[in-house]
Formats: sequence, C-alpha cells, structure tokens
Amino acid sequence: MMRAVGFFLSSLFLITGGAGQAQSVIPLSEKGGLHAAYVVPTDVFDRVDVQLIVLSGAYDDPEASGTAHLTEHLAAFSSDTAILRQPRERDLNASTYDVSTVYTNSGTPSDVEMLMRLSRAVLDTPSLPAGFAESEIDIVQRETLLRERQSPRRWLKRIALQNLYGTLRGRASNTIEDLPKLSLEKAYQFHKQHYVPSNITLIVSGKIEPDTAAELVARYFGDTKHSAVPEKRWLDQKPDPRLRSVERIESSRLTRDTMQYAKFVDFEDRSTSIDMQGAFFITTEVLQSRLTNALYFEDVKFLGVNINWYMAKNADVELIIDLQLMPGFSLDAAHNSLQETMANLLDEPISRDEINQARQKQVVNAQNAARRPAWFLSFLQNVAADGFPPISPSVLAEMMTNTTDREVIDLANSIMRSSATSVILAKKVE
Repeated sequence: MMRAVGFFLSSLFLITGGAGQAQSVIPLSEKGGLHAAYVVPTDVFDRVDVQLIVLSGAYDDPEASGTAHLTEHLAAFSSDTAILRQPRERDLNASTYDVSTVYTNSGTPSDVEMLMRLSRAVLDTPSLPAGFAESEIDIVQRETLLRERQSPRRWLKRIALQNLYGTLRGRASNTIEDLPKLSLEKAYQFHKQHYVPSNITLIVSGKIEPDTAAELVARYFGDTKHSAVPEKRWLDQKPDPRLRSVERIESSRLTRDTMQYAKFVDFEDRSTSIDMQGAFFITTEVLQSRLTNALYFEDVKFLGVNINWYMAKNADVELIIDLQLMPGFSLDAAHNSLQETMANLLDEPISRDEINQARQKQVVNAQNAARRPAWFLSFLQNVAADGFPPISPSVLAEMMTNTTDREVIDLANSIMRSSATSVILAKKVE
C-alpha cells in the first residue's frame, strides 16, 4: 500500500537535485478549474513526464468494487483512441491506487504537446470502438483474479479491513465477489462523478522550461471549469477503538498458515497530516525495524513478515502486518506471540542512536528518489494523491533532518497505544 502523506509548503520550493542543480516545484496559476497544477523542471532526466492525478481511487468505489479500476482502463484507452487513433497503441499508462488514479504520459522534450493532449483527453467522457469497452470488463476481471491467486494476502487483508471498519465498501471491498457486478454504466458514472476538474492535480516534470509548461497547461486545461468535489466517505470510516476482532478461516487458497493483523489509530484532534511527515517516516522506520527484529530475526514462528504503514490526509494511521507461519507452530501460538510483541514493543525507550539511524536511512532514500525517473515520479504523486502540493525529495529530507527526537518518540507512543484491531487466523487445508 502506498504511504499516503502530504505537506503544504510555500509557493516555491527550492531543492537540491541529484546532479547538483536547483529544482523547483512551481504552482501554475492558469490551470482552469483544476484542483492544482505544478511544474517540476529538472535537467537530471532527458525526458518530460505529465502526471494527471485523479484524487479518487479504489476507496471511492461504489457498491461494486473494482469500478475505479475499470474506469481507469476505459479512460486511458479512450485517450489513446482520441489522440493516437488506436485504443491499444501502447501499454496501459495508468494505475489505480487506494485514494487516487494516476495517468502518466512520458516522452522526449519534443513530445510535450502530445503528452499534454493525451493527459487532457483522460477527462473527456470515454469513447471507444464498438465492443472494445465491453472487452475491458473481461480483462479487468482476469487481471484481478490473477492477482488474487498470486497473492492470497490481498484477500485476507480485505477480510481484516471489513471486520475493522464494519463495511464492505471503500477500504474493505469484496473484490472477487463484486467482479460479476462490474458494468460500463457504473464506470461511466464513476468517470462523470470523479473525473471532474476540481478533483484533478496535474504535475509536469522533467526537461522543460517553467514558462513553456505554464503556457501548455493554460492552453490545454484553461477551458476546464470549477466543479463540486466528490465526497470522500472512506475518510469518515473510523472503527470503535475498543474493537478487538478475531476471525478464524480455513482455505485451500493458502500456501501456508497465515495471520493477518490490522490496527487503526485515530488522531481525532487532527484534520490534516501536514506537519507530521518528517516524524512519520522516521517513526515508522524505527517501529518497522523493531517489529522485524522481534517477529522475524528473534522469533522462529514466522517464515515471512510483511509490514505496511498508511497515513491518511487527516492523519489517521493504519498498520497492516502479514505473517506467514513456520510449519509446526499453531496459529494461536503465533497470535499470542504477536500480541506480546505489540504490547512490549516500546518497553525499551527509543534511543537517540535508533532515531539517527532511521533518519539517515530515510534521508538517503529521499535523496536517491531524485536520481531515478520512476522513483521521482512515484515520490511526487505520493503526496499529490492526497490533494496536497507535491514534495520534492530533498524537501522531505530537510523535514526529517529538522524533526526532533521528542516528536518521533511521541508519535511512536501514539501509534502503539491501545486502539482498534482486527486479526485473521487463516489455516491452510487441502
């Protein structure tokens, strides 16, 4: 799961790029009705990338989960049909995430006008050749089934989230059960509701002059109009803090006995995660290291440990732990071991050395993101997916450098405090 984080900065961010020159994240004012538009010029990469970010994703699915994914297919190939005259002229250039859907058009600097036209066409009502749209339903169904077979943890995670939030929609979707319910009508309605200008962020990055980017954004998006922003109902899904759900499952879909753990932390006094980003990255690195040591290196009950952290734009934190059991250990023993680990994780105070090591690791990760195109794009979209201005890698590095030890310790205590949890104990059967 993507770490959904966000941070508001001033209108101009100056950072140090991988090659030593200054990079700027510059907001563009002539953007029509778009939520936001930015240019991030850099000479590090001999390319231009245009990311159109719809601020809605799988969490915004209607009753039939998978609708956002189907809409992504239709919008991407409709754009290709309108501009390239062929719906499958190239591989799919889009991805559906939990809170966003991202369309990335990339090329050489001389291709920039084509990239802008392709991005703009995503907002138009999908129009595809006869029979093509219907065939995409089958493709989405097969893609989903393949991912489910390859990774049963997706299924277990959904069950854990369903039990945690008490809902079958949004954060906890019934992906497999809903596949037969997918329809073009619902996808077109999703496009109409969510692909509106005020729900769109545009990021133009790479080897391009700011004035050129500003002129192109104004030309291709200046005619868009402000519109109502779709409601984000999933942000209001908050479980009862006293919830301690445990469900037992038997399935032949599993490769081994598995435990899925979900924990929700409600920062009820916060409406934004803006000022928590430096502390969040350092704190989760510290906790991640302690959990991995306790559950994998020190405890012989677990063959595999997968841990994911998610922070929503309103600062709520979700922790997901997937544990693959060693043969010969019971699920009850594994569950007791995890409970003990979580209860005792902060018994030993977090040291200054731990914090400094975590800070240094995350700073290096941020710096490396500025040197690799794919990482750089992922870095920019990660923050922008919440509707915040994108953060450049070294801006986050500076934030983490300025984060105090006390902020890290306080956040760790908040995350590990008693809160709502959901556990799935899944036994493999033949």
